[in-house]
Amino acid sequence: MPIHTIGTHLLLNLEGVTTMNPRERVLTSLHHKEPDRVPFMYRDVPQVRSRLLKDLKLATDEDLFQAFGIDFRWVEPKYVGPNSSDETYPDKKKNIFGVEYLLRTGSGGSYWKPETFPMQHIEDPALLEKYPFPTKSLFDFSTIQEQLDRYAGYAIMTAPNVYCSPGILSVIQDLFGMEKTFMDMYLNAELWHDLAEKIMVFNKAFMHAYFAAGKGKIDFYRIGDDYGGQRGLLFGPEQYREFLKPRNTELGSIAKGYGAHFYLHSCGSVRDLIPDMIETGVEVLDPIQVLAAGMDPIGLKKDFGKVLCFSGGVDEQELLPNGTPEEMREGVFRLLDVMAPGGGFFLGPTHNLQEDIPTDNIIALYKAGEEYFR
Repeated sequence: MPIHTIGTHLLLNLEGVTTMNPRERVLTSLHHKEPDRVPFMYRDVPQVRSRLLKDLKLATDEDLFQAFGIDFRWVEPKYVGPNSSDETYPDKKKNIFGVEYLLRTGSGGSYWKPETFPMQHIEDPALLEKYPFPTKSLFDFSTIQEQLDRYAGYAIMTAPNVYCSPGILSVIQDLFGMEKTFMDMYLNAELWHDLAEKIMVFNKAFMHAYFAAGKGKIDFYRIGDDYGGQRGLLFGPEQYREFLKPRNTELGSIAKGYGAHFYLHSCGSVRDLIPDMIETGVEVLDPIQVLAAGMDPIGLKKDFGKVLCFSGGVDEQELLPNGTPEEMREGVFRLLDVMAPGGGFFLGPTHNLQEDIPTDNIIALYKAGEEYFR
């Protein structure tokens, strides 16, 4: 019998396993103590979300999170600026930095990809003064309180989207294009720094309004950037230290001033930057792309597990799309044998769950996380 026919609303039998509420569980693990079970993290592409709701006969996203025992919830302000999408062309949109996107569908799912890079031809930093950078007035932060009330008892994180958690690098890549972004670190550092500071002006004002509205109840500030590829960093450690480390330190410090913990997302091989990340105040590194160079969980836990919490770790390159449910169980158990002792770990996939991953394997991921602690 396929796993997803076992139940509808509650897929995991957590009674007798859990003694903490989700927020207690997450914060216990964050502080390197062992909770009743590891906390569960979740992320996907829209097609997977729709398929899971249909396969599992669930009505809402919240039903799905509860069915999988997900310990996190996400809050965000309401965008009240100009319409960011064209109703005539639903596969097109423009973000708050003026970047136009097309919805592109590949083998793994659909993602918004930049269609234009509005600053790709700019070389003179003075031209940045004419660019319409966003302001926090584009958002209504009063909506956050209702979300916090709705998710009481869960670990609360800033929402993972272009409004709430873009890293400096990801914004500049969308404005410059990838080639110019990395070339200008070496060839036009003045322009890179000036643009980064313009983005920081928005980020800091946005953060202060966001966290003030959260009134100390937002547990995690998430930045999403990608610093690594499969075999190594996308740029040198020296460039990270010059262009990104000081700014990440400042953003993390703002969040911590409101009682939030610094959660950094970066795919790829980023082991060489982990000591620098820790110095910026990062407390959680996501997603541990375990097949990337240097990202073996055993070494990460041994070298950094007492000071850094890791999130993710369930391989999405081979195991999740190609394994059987029983292989999923064995893989999750092996991962937890390494990462669960001493706390400091949140269980989840190494990327957004993709369309090539069977429903049974997604269920097997979280079911194995529950069974491990029986």
